[in-house]
Amino acid sequence: MTTPYLALTIAGSDSSGGAGIQADLKTFAALDCYGASVITAVTSQNTKVITDVHPMPPTVVAAQLGAILDDMPVAAVKVGMVASGEIAATIRARARNGELPKMVLDPVLTASTGRRLGVVSAIERLLPYATVVTPNIDEASALLGWQVSTPADMAGAAAQLASHGPACVVVTGGDLGGPEVVDAVWTANGARFLRSPRVETPNDHGTGCTFSAAIAARLAHGYPVDDSIAYANRYVRSALLAAAEWRLGSGAGPLNHFPRL
Repeated sequence: MTTPYLALTIAGSDSSGGAGIQADLKTFAALDCYGASVITAVTSQNTKVITDVHPMPPTVVAAQLGAILDDMPVAAVKVGMVASGEIAATIRARARNGELPKMVLDPVLTASTGRRLGVVSAIERLLPYATVVTPNIDEASALLGWQVSTPADMAGAAAQLASHGPACVVVTGGDLGGPEVVDAVWTANGARFLRSPRVETPNDHGTGCTFSAAIAARLAHGYPVDDSIAYANRYVRSALLAAAEWRLGSGAGPLNHFPRL
């Protein structure tokens, strides 16, 4: 009998399919993981705008989480949009009990459209239980209370966030601009940078969700953290390239989660 590698996403639903739960499940499938999900919020959005955000009642989040954990062998977890402190407390209780292994925390605070989604205090509650945390520069700035604006800032921000408990922090720098994308990675061995040529495309909706989900998928397979981060970086670049010429909607389009690797 064969048991597939199972990754769990705890995140918001994106009706356009480019980010959130939908992007996570596609990423898990592309990287040979069975995906389970706990929905923390339902959003009404397309490639241009988010028109509504409806957080799930904490009891509903708890019921979904309990249903999965009581029956299925979760190997790794990705946590995305956490819409309230009560939802964070529900997740934290399970993490504190050791029921959310290899947790990758993507601190979704603001959508690419500018709509506020997550709560800083909710994310802070989960930091000590994360294996990897993957904020972009705006999210790192919000969590730390100072503006992250250079690669050196990113490295400092990653180290500061790591002091709150996570084993590894990746501050992603795709929003900095320039001919290459620079990500700052902090582990117990110190800080280093991942650099890759920028993919020029309007179709970049969901890159953060996809990156964190890819890390979780690789961790579910048993790969070490450094390998998982490097692979996720390559996977996101491939997904951007595969969707570079797509035309879906009139705003920021999605990635192609099934590129030829």
